Amino acid sequence: GVQNAVTALIGRFSQYSGNFLFGHEGNLLPIGTPSEREFATQEYDVYGQDSWKIRPHFTLTYGLRYTISKPVYEKNGFEVRTDIPLSDVFRLRQEAAARGENYVKPLTLVLSGPANNADPLYSWDKNNFQPRVAFAWSPSFRSGFLGKMFGKNNQSVLRGGFAITNDYYGQQLAVTFDLNNTLGFSSSDTIAANTFNVTTRPAPLFTGFGQAVRTLPRITIPGNISFPRTQPFETDPALQQARIESTLDSKLVAPINYSWNLTYERELPKGLVIQTSYIGRIARNLIASRDVMALNNLVDPKSGMDWYTAAGILEQLRRQGVDPSQVPQLPFFANMLPANIAELMNGNYFGSSFPCDPEEDFCIDTGFNQTQAVYAVALGFYGNDWTDTQDVIEDGLGRNIFFHPQYGALSAFSSIARSNYHAGTLSIRERLGRSLTMDFNYTLSHSFDDASGLQTSTAFGGAFILNPLRQRDNYSSSDFDVRHIINANAVWEMPFGRGRRFFSGAGGLTNALIGGWQLGGIFRWNSGLPIFSPYDDARWATNWNAQSSGVRIKDVKTCPTQGGKLFGACLLDAYKSWRGAFPGETGDRNVLRLPGYVNLDMGLSKSFDMPWSETQKLQIRFEAFNVTNTQRMGDIDSSRSGFGLQLDPDKITSLSDIPSNWSNFTAIQGQPRVMQLGVRFTF
Repeated sequence: GVQNAVTALIGRFSQYSGNFLFGHEGNLLPIGTPSEREFATQEYDVYGQDSWKIRPHFTLTYGLRYTISKPVYEKNGFEVRTDIPLSDVFRLRQEAAARGENYVKPLTLVLSGPANNADPLYSWDKNNFQPRVAFAWSPSFRSGFLGKMFGKNNQSVLRGGFAITNDYYGQQLAVTFDLNNTLGFSSSDTIAANTFNVTTRPAPLFTGFGQAVRTLPRITIPGNISFPRTQPFETDPALQQARIESTLDSKLVAPINYSWNLTYERELPKGLVIQTSYIGRIARNLIASRDVMALNNLVDPKSGMDWYTAAGILEQLRRQGVDPSQVPQLPFFANMLPANIAELMNGNYFGSSFPCDPEEDFCIDTGFNQTQAVYAVALGFYGNDWTDTQDVIEDGLGRNIFFHPQYGALSAFSSIARSNYHAGTLSIRERLGRSLTMDFNYTLSHSFDDASGLQTSTAFGGAFILNPLRQRDNYSSSDFDVRHIINANAVWEMPFGRGRRFFSGAGGLTNALIGGWQLGGIFRWNSGLPIFSPYDDARWATNWNAQSSGVRIKDVKTCPTQGGKLFGACLLDAYKSWRGAFPGETGDRNVLRLPGYVNLDMGLSKSFDMPWSETQKLQIRFEAFNVTNTQRMGDIDSSRSGFGLQLDPDKITSLSDIPSNWSNFTAIQGQPRVMQLGVRFTF
């Protein structure tokens, strides 16, 4: 709030971007001129199936589907792809880091698609054979134990099946890539935050909405473009922009799903039917986004120690409050950095004089060894902001060892994710009753995945895997996982009136009053959905663009809903249950859950036969939705103050040190009670 108020008072921009569109020939289009796209593809499916009735009560069904889809293309040639598949770039960067090196080959965009007589946006996937098989067996035992268990005269059935299927893909990804790629037929010139100050480099003034951005300082209006195109490749880290962009991996393949189920159904007396099932599904090659330029987990070839280990040791020392002069030398820093790294970082990044001037805002003691110098940077910066520390180290060295020279983060959609789902279901149905029809269902399930976003997700959104170098850390309960679901519905024709159990001989007036009443209801209850964990509010321990979640250091207790001292103490304890992520850590994913959801809808109706015609009826209905007016809490405040974690939250001692809106709910689930009255006349 203070930052926003000060920004408004200063009245100057802190960051702005100029966006540019180009025609197919590379000419810059005037402001406001649209650039139309027309995407197309062709998809073909062939399917064959056969049913074989092996015995009167046993049927086998089997089939095979084949699907092929042409990679989505832009019909007018507005289409580009990377010259190197990004899966290969990611692999080469990992292999180089394992040798203590940095893969720095520049990434280039080239024209693609049939309109440009070039390779497609992504490769054909011709291996989509999808077999399936299923059986149904209705045993017919006449007596004995099996007869009692399975029933007589085919009163039970056992069904099962297995199928391999593939998802369709590419349509939305092509559109998203075209809209967000800044090096194709569009570009963006962003003047980043921290470019200006309030003294020697003031930012331009805000003069009103609709202000022309292209005329603002430092915006460079590009000339006509041509392909291949490459983002600036700057080998001096001090001159790099550490761009944050998104793209598409040209090695996409169709996601593949393996599904199976087994069901037992049994008919019981008086119209009852019970059914129980096991359902399984695993998926591979799911499309998710990852940062293919994730900062290197560099390995020291001499000692075998990697960056995550070395920086993690320093982070533990920082949490313990160890003075820089007491930090022991670690082989990673001793072998990978020059002895005068403190002096280099002082001069190249902080602009400090040499020898160290105590009047400087920030200055590293040049008497420190390599490990102590890096530790001092991490301690003096934001604390636990290890990607910024990597940036300072590179500026000191004057060369890249962690960053790629073109990008700070490059999110690419790739066929890399997986999911697993298992469920058991139980259903009880009354389907033959004269006055009561009911249905009860219970599902116990668990879904796991690496990322739960769709192809419509933003580049760093729900489908993003924060640390692709340790992708398994992201594997947890799916965002949509609901462990328990119960739903039931029933319609009861009340046993009063002519022809019913009670007052079956009622006269016309009596029957008009007490007969024809019907009561119905639908009930649902389910356990709560997972919710993201608290995250670092102003630090980036692992990824240059995306913040890690916190890591639990003890179980998080559920706090009472009422206020007072008891609640405050519990809230403080909940806040202290987390620590910031160490370098390389993603943090805990989906370990917390929202409250469950419950709802009951009911309706009461009365039908009248019209005295002049039995084919005409008048029905009066009274319905209530959310009868109990239960409103469970819903979304959590996702702002940095709402669910962010300060540095070392476990060391907070007072409730007043926690933001007042931390972990606050911002919405309810469902709607308040609604009641309505209706009249219906049928003829």
